Amino acid sequence: MTDTAAERAVRARRAHAPELVDQPLHRLGHGLDNVAFGSAGLVLRVANGRDVRREAELLKLLAPRLPIPIPVPVFADEAAGVLGYRPLPGRPLLGRAPAPGTAALLGRFLRDLHAVDPAAVDDFLERDDADPAEWLDDLEGPEAYLRVVRSTVPPRSPRRVVAHADLGAEHLLDDGSGVTGVIDWSDAAVTDPALDFARLYRDFGPSFLDETLLAYGGLSDAAPRIEFFARCAALEDLAYGRRTGRREYAEAAQRSFAWLFPL
Repeated sequence: MTDTAAERAVRARRAHAPELVDQPLHRLGHGLDNVAFGSAGLVLRVANGRDVRREAELLKLLAPRLPIPIPVPVFADEAAGVLGYRPLPGRPLLGRAPAPGTAALLGRFLRDLHAVDPAAVDDFLERDDADPAEWLDDLEGPEAYLRVVRSTVPPRSPRRVVAHADLGAEHLLDDGSGVTGVIDWSDAAVTDPALDFARLYRDFGPSFLDETLLAYGGLSDAAPRIEFFARCAALEDLAYGRRTGRREYAEAAQRSFAWLFPL
């Protein structure tokens, strides 16, 4: 019988933080790939798979190089598939408006992240071709929007950088005055830099994207790929929200259609 996520979290806590075994364990949230629990000042993020060691090594390497805090692992339990780290302040920006200056800060964050030498992460990051044509596989949604996506597939980019690759509002923590953390690096890869702008465009719109790119220093020829990946990501979130009952995802995706699909 497969252990539940909570059982795996409890087992990892017992092994790595035995002083907390009598503390309550509460569910913080979940996504497609992870379930997160909290316990007395410790986050226990349980992966669908078990390979958390590589993500832990990535976080340790990146944390001192970035202008926004990211989780710093306390432990990585490969047997249980649990990553433990101290919580960062704030709550996800999903469904909320970002504070002034957020776009510029994220532009500088991405500039520093993408400047990391891919050779430095060879041992713990996979390379992703980010072939736009492959994003059409299993894509679902309203037919009018699918026609737009199918008719605007851009060519693949040869450029590769160290990328978060899932940088949406749900992974940006904010305390009301600004971004306080970037979480969930389980999809990080050496891949097309356009991926790190696509979900920002999806979630916050064209003006936010322009400000982010200005602070980043520009990304020539990336506009068609950013738009394409953003459209696909919006349709994916719409389907996910409807399938799981997570209304916040479906509603955010539907709001983004105003600028992603001006039909």
